[in-house]
This record gives sequence, C-alpha cells and structure tokens, in this order.
Amino acid sequence: MIKINTNKKINLTQLDKELGGFGLCLNEENSDSKIVGIADGSSVTKEQLAEAIENHIAIDTEAELATARAALLDRLGITAEEAKLLLGGN
Repeated sequence: MIKINTNKKINLTQLDKELGGFGLCLNEENSDSKIVGIADGSSVTKEQLAEAIENHIAIDTEAELATARAALLDRLGITAEEAKLLLGGN
C-alpha cells in the first residue's frame, strides 16, 4: 500500500473524490503525522497522492467552503460573476 505522512487537515471523503474515488484510508492517531494510504489495486501513484495532499484544502463547513471558493477564484484571478459566466451560469 502506498502511504504518505502529513500534518495537514484532511477531509478523507473529499480527498478521495479529488483522486477519482479509488479508496483512501487515514490514520489520525497522531495529528502531527497523519498517514494517508491508497487502497491496493489503485492506479494512483505516490506522486499523484503527494500532489493531491499538497493541493488539498479540507472543507468541513459551509463557511470553509465559501472561503475555499474565494481563495480559488483569487488564485485564478477571476470574480464569482466571471466564474458563473465561464461555467454557463446565469
């Protein structure tokens, strides 16, 4: 099993979806060194897991979701209205 240690906050369900839903496991016994592992038989590489963890922003509440969306829009350099237009929204 591929495993990576991290001290980041991890939302396991969210991270698994970000990687395509191959199945992840998380050992949080030590919050300073959580272990994230990929299920056997997954095509996800250690490098892909490391990159996904590095880019992962764990979201647990609506307030955190709003903050994460705002941060993403800021990184992309676009407004919420511009994002709606790009996504075909009204």
